[in-house]
Order: sequence, then structure tokens, then C-alpha cells
Amino acid sequence: MRKIINALGTLGGLAIAAMMLLILAEVLSRLFIGSSIEGTIEVVGIFLSLAVFLGLAPCEQTNHHIRVELLRMRIGDRKRFFLDLFSYILALLIVGVMVWRVGLDAYSSLMTREALPGADFEVPVYPAKISAFVGFLAFGLQLCLNIRKISSRPAESGFSKESGS
Repeated sequence: MRKIINALGTLGGLAIAAMMLLILAEVLSRLFIGSSIEGTIEVVGIFLSLAVFLGLAPCEQTNHHIRVELLRMRIGDRKRFFLDLFSYILALLIVGVMVWRVGLDAYSSLMTREALPGADFEVPVYPAKISAFVGFLAFGLQLCLNIRKISSRPAESGFSKESGS
């Protein structure tokens, strides 16, 4: 699972690099040729979606997510264990709903071959929606792994069966 999540993070990073190169080409085109590259805004939006959603699980895997530590650092280990467990379960429920809804939307987009209008050519939307589904699904799986990890080490979290807790 770790390799898959790392691969998703790498793909997200490549999307950022592609976005950067496309924006650079757009700026140089405007500077030297005097016209923009058709469809740049649309394609950059797709790359942005890829970067964001494919980066969710790697961020969770390495604990680089944003967490409010003010309350957490002031409570004991046992309460912190339950707060972490509650947070992960709540996050898993929310992400589960998002996987379901985004999955339905991605499937619909794929079946209709949804595309963005505006450019001289159509920019397909379904790759971004599929990446959102894959990103949320991987994020949910990583949350499951984190729940299993903190539940299997209750003594380190201040929760042990020997203490009667």
C-alpha cells in the first residue's frame, strides 16, 4: 500500500511540474509571440485537480496534514488516544461519503465524456474527477491503516488493558 500511495504522490508532483511548465510556456508565448496558448487555463485546472487529490493520501501517510495542537497538547495520553481515534473515525466517515459521491460523479463524467467548453478543442474533465475519486479512496484507505496502527498500540497512547482503562 505504501508504494501505491507514494506513486500517487509522485503523480501529483508531476502534475505540479507539468502545470509549471505549461504556465511558463504561456508566459513566454505572450512575451515573444504576443498571443496565449489556447486551453492553458483549462488544462492547468485539470493538473491542479490531479496535484491536490493525488496528494491527500501521501500527506496523511507522513502526518504532514494540518492539525490543531492547542487542545491536543494540553490533555493526557489516554484522552489524546481517544481524541485521535475519534478524529480518525470521523474523518473516515466523511471521506467515505466523499468517495461515494465523487465516485458517482466520476463515473457519470466518464460515461458522458464530459469536457470543458471554451477552447478551440475540448478538454476532458473526467481524468480530474477520476483522480479525485482515486485520491479520496487512497486517503480513506490510509485513514483505515492509521486507525489500525493507533488501535494496535494502546499502551503507547496511554490506553492499556492492564490499567483497567
